[in-house]
Amino acid sequence: MRVFLYSAIGIPLLIADAVLLWGLPARMANRLTATNGLILLFGALAYLCFHFLLRKPERMYLWAHEFTHLLAAKLFLRHVHGFHITSRSGGKVVIDRTNVAIDLAPYAVPLYNVVALLPVSLFGGEPHARKIYLGAGAFLFSMHLCFSVEGFIDGQPDVRRSGRVFSLAVVALAIMLWVPVLIAPASSAGFSGVPAFYREWMGRGMETAIRLLSRGLALP
Repeated sequence: MRVFLYSAIGIPLLIADAVLLWGLPARMANRLTATNGLILLFGALAYLCFHFLLRKPERMYLWAHEFTHLLAAKLFLRHVHGFHITSRSGGKVVIDRTNVAIDLAPYAVPLYNVVALLPVSLFGGEPHARKIYLGAGAFLFSMHLCFSVEGFIDGQPDVRRSGRVFSLAVVALAIMLWVPVLIAPASSAGFSGVPAFYREWMGRGMETAIRLLSRGLALP
């Protein structure tokens, strides 16, 4: 019953995700230069080559995944009984009880990107520093996406507890909501332009959703 109810919530949320995803590239193009766009592309392609042609950085990802579980558990005042990372069995955080936020936090929060955001926000005033940040950020973000997708395909317990539909809807929304913040150091408006980014993006998304709904209701 739990999975059914969560899935019923997840379906309309997935539709909202699709509408927001449709408008995201245009909003990003308004904030970034063509050079910045190429840097993002090359960073993402570099990771994809690394992931599929060389060797997956599984241990690196596992540390971020399990540490995010740990942080989320501490945030919800859960008692942590154990934290393990091994090459054979992967990773595990043992807590007294979990919830949706703790389960999905490692998929919804690109931890390495958040960590990379801190120094560039404080000391990254130089154009070269911002370009390095963009390339590294695209590399790390692509790593996060690849391993997250594999987690959903493999049916990890984290995503099965609330149903894959609901989990996918929540994670996709969270990942998209990170994008305006993560590109802010290299954008023309900087962090001060992030609220406007959200307003324009969400506003256009609402317009698109209303237009699609009106067309749907007009069908015989």
